[in-house]
Amino acid sequence: MNNLFRCILVGAFFFVTCAETEGIECLKSAAFLAPLDSSAHRKYALDREVDVLHLALEVTPDFKQRTVEGKATLRFKPIARPVEELKLDAVDLEVHSVTATEKIQTYQVTDEKVIVTFAEPIPPDKEAAVTVTYHAEPRQGLYFRTPEMGYKEGDTHLFTQGEEIEARHWYPCFDSPNEKFTSEITCRVSEGMTVLSNGRLVSEEKDPVTGLVAVHWSQDKPHANYLITLVAGYFKKIEDKHNNIPLAFYTPPSEIHEAAGSFRDTKDIMAFFEQEIGVPYPWPKYDQVCVNDFVAGGMENTSCTTLTDSTLFTDATENIRDSEALVSHEMAHQWFGDLVTCKDWSDIWLNEGFATYYESLYDGHKNGRDSMLYELYQRARHITGLTNDTN
Repeated sequence: MNNLFRCILVGAFFFVTCAETEGIECLKSAAFLAPLDSSAHRKYALDREVDVLHLALEVTPDFKQRTVEGKATLRFKPIARPVEELKLDAVDLEVHSVTATEKIQTYQVTDEKVIVTFAEPIPPDKEAAVTVTYHAEPRQGLYFRTPEMGYKEGDTHLFTQGEEIEARHWYPCFDSPNEKFTSEITCRVSEGMTVLSNGRLVSEEKDPVTGLVAVHWSQDKPHANYLITLVAGYFKKIEDKHNNIPLAFYTPPSEIHEAAGSFRDTKDIMAFFEQEIGVPYPWPKYDQVCVNDFVAGGMENTSCTTLTDSTLFTDATENIRDSEALVSHEMAHQWFGDLVTCKDWSDIWLNEGFATYYESLYDGHKNGRDSMLYELYQRARHITGLTNDTN
């Protein structure tokens, strides 16, 4: 990897924002980390009793009721000791049933967990699977944007946000970054809607009975749970390609005329990062999706980044608005955060540090060394001005 030592030194220092020109920032960790004086504040990764191998999700969203009917199947195997109980993170899910390849003695659903107790302990390295069917009305993790909520007709959509521990609000999971697994999502939506997720598009099939279209995505390279994404609704897109990597930029239909400005640097950023990092872009495609009122500036879901539509701009406003920093920051995470992931949330500064540093490097590549140095100076002033910040 080129310039590794320099990257470690500077990347570890500049970790604060993924700001665009008008100050849109990631800063997602502040909303999830427990207070320093709380007993819930940890500085170590959760224990892994099992190795999660694969997660298969089937979801049918109801845009009117803002609910989800889901089925989650987790394939796993115990790591070192027999496992009698499987504990899954699940917040306020209404569980319909739990089945498994091993005989279940009982299962318990609490406000925060689904706990499955097996009749006999599962020995180490034996593969097993648990399937949970459920209903969710998520207040976090999955967000609807509909006309009934005041959004534009024709722009109806939903999006998810997993980092740091929001995924558990819309499906049961092992919600910690020290576990990686392959995943797939099948989402059933009305005809004419777009469904986006991680990895490769496998199929789109219309059910003649319900009229819904089942869209199946598969992520065949392991990644962390918080990087799983689902975006569904009405979108339009523009496309490009970097070598053999398809690039796409989606917006709600009413905003597609503003897409070109925010998308324009994507190919150049990817080429620069591949050269600078020394590792080819590690995923099969790269989508960027702008959504209404996103909960942060951007989120680096594996191969499918979500962005706030506030980053969009027209030719008339490009002198006061620019997506370069946000787009480069989130793309850098495809290597730093997605391909290589922090073990625990107390180390999230590593994810953000490398992404912010490479954001600055691209600024220097495109706009010159003075621009990069001024940006680094501004970040240094921001960091040294923080008080009581040990997260």
